[in-house]
Amino acid sequence: MCGITGIWNQLDEAAVATMARSVSHRGPDGLDWLTTDNSSLGASRLAISGDPAASAIYTDSEDEITVLFNGEIYNVTSLRAELIANGIALHTDLESEIVAKLYKLHGPTFVKLLKGMFAIAIVTKDSLVLARDRFGIKPLYYINAGDRVLFGSEIKAILANPTIKARLNIRALEEIAVFGYVSSLVDTLFEGIKQVEPGSVTSFSSEGQSTVKFWETPKAYYSKEREHIPITTAVRELRQHIIDAVSTLLYHGGHPVGIYLSGGLDSTILTLVAKALLGAQISTFTLADSPDNQDLVAAREVAKKLDTKHIERLVTTDDCIEGLGHFVEHYESLVAGGVFDIYGGLAFHLLSKTVSKYVRVAFSGEGADELFGGYYWTYTHPLGFADRIRNSLSTHTNGSHISEIVSALFPSPENKEVYRRNIFDALIRGGLANYHLQSVDRSAGAFGFEIRPPYLYDDLAEFALNLPIEYKVSDKHITKWILREAFKPELESLGLGWILNRPKEAMPSSIRKIACTVTDRLEGIIDDSTLSQHPLGKYFDSKSEMYLYDLFADIFLNGERLCPSTLHSSANILP
Repeated sequence: MCGITGIWNQLDEAAVATMARSVSHRGPDGLDWLTTDNSSLGASRLAISGDPAASAIYTDSEDEITVLFNGEIYNVTSLRAELIANGIALHTDLESEIVAKLYKLHGPTFVKLLKGMFAIAIVTKDSLVLARDRFGIKPLYYINAGDRVLFGSEIKAILANPTIKARLNIRALEEIAVFGYVSSLVDTLFEGIKQVEPGSVTSFSSEGQSTVKFWETPKAYYSKEREHIPITTAVRELRQHIIDAVSTLLYHGGHPVGIYLSGGLDSTILTLVAKALLGAQISTFTLADSPDNQDLVAAREVAKKLDTKHIERLVTTDDCIEGLGHFVEHYESLVAGGVFDIYGGLAFHLLSKTVSKYVRVAFSGEGADELFGGYYWTYTHPLGFADRIRNSLSTHTNGSHISEIVSALFPSPENKEVYRRNIFDALIRGGLANYHLQSVDRSAGAFGFEIRPPYLYDDLAEFALNLPIEYKVSDKHITKWILREAFKPELESLGLGWILNRPKEAMPSSIRKIACTVTDRLEGIIDDSTLSQHPLGKYFDSKSEMYLYDLFADIFLNGERLCPSTLHSSANILP
């Protein structure tokens, strides 16, 4: 985990120093900035692998390449051996040096060789190259500003430059109103500020800007549509892929690992593999709003059976209210309804603060629901889900670009198989990158530690994506069928067989009581006319969503709400 930032084609050490400081929370072990022949670069470092005293900015003076690297390359050992075999001398144990040498050898296509989570900026005497991992686990943003390009791990790094003014992107706000997240893989909630699309390389030179995709997400399919491996083989191979992924991520960097444990299937399997099958010493972490919370009780039983060092955090209503501003500041977007719960990210954020006090590296279960069809109602009732999105569309927009998105997602005539397949394809892209992974990355960065999602390890994820839908959602009642089968014997032998049939409970269930309390308080304090008179009120389903927008506007837009004279901020009504 690092924070990288810079200005390509401009020398301004003072400005880049300010930009680097704005993301220093991401890397508490080092903060550096410098200027090259044509650029100003800055980075903060969280030292997970490689020389802990090394700078977060790697410069290869011989090849005239400077590399800023955020993330982890899990196949770095084999890549290092390949470089040495090609007669290339290596002088450090840093992954950023591997990136520099691979770039020299292969050009921008080198990213195809990487397995891991990463955001990379490569600066040469005449170009800037920005690359991002397949699923967008690590973020990377940029803005074209005349003949300059400003970039950063977080949007706040770009906004820290005094020449950039934050402007609301209404097009993205419409997407949030319908889906609950920005569905575009390029746009952000800030006009003009883009993100490097997952699985792509965006380059800048005197000839202009270009983007090349180095990986495309395989399309979901039904067994009747193409050849596939037999189910018994798939179960066996999936099990081994998960063990291999956990092992690879567990030992990369050599730090003790913690696991976010909800007591659900995904996190229990990660804990089972790490502790019972690989014999690692594991800490587990659970958050809840009451001692009898079902997540807390389930996670405690799992931790007891698997003999982990288990840490629980009980939170109060005040914790949630006080944490909202900090969460929005780091999330850098809006939390709204739609596909997901508006308090899910907050719950994860609150727990992350606790996790950061115990470990430098933690595992989370992100990706499992998208890969294996884990959102129960969404995947088992695609026609009902389509109605929900259409209703949201008609409520919040009027002939906007989202109508085309929704029509493509849910075409006429209605067909549950087509809709289910399209939902798989949609959520593995925008829903995963722009909601879950964005939230996880920001919560890790906010507290200066690293979160790894083993289910998104390259080999495992690609295997899962190439399994037919029936192996995942087998009927109207069962989701993640193949994932349940892969570790059923071990779970049952440990007395954890009940995990296999436990209803899906997402992270918000851990603070469901408090979320209701916060919502009720907002409903009681904010006058109905405040929502109806809000200049952006048509985009909000509730006073809670309006309140979160006003928090966002106060933090990033200097309190501007397009028409600030019509409304006093609702963001200051709670302590």
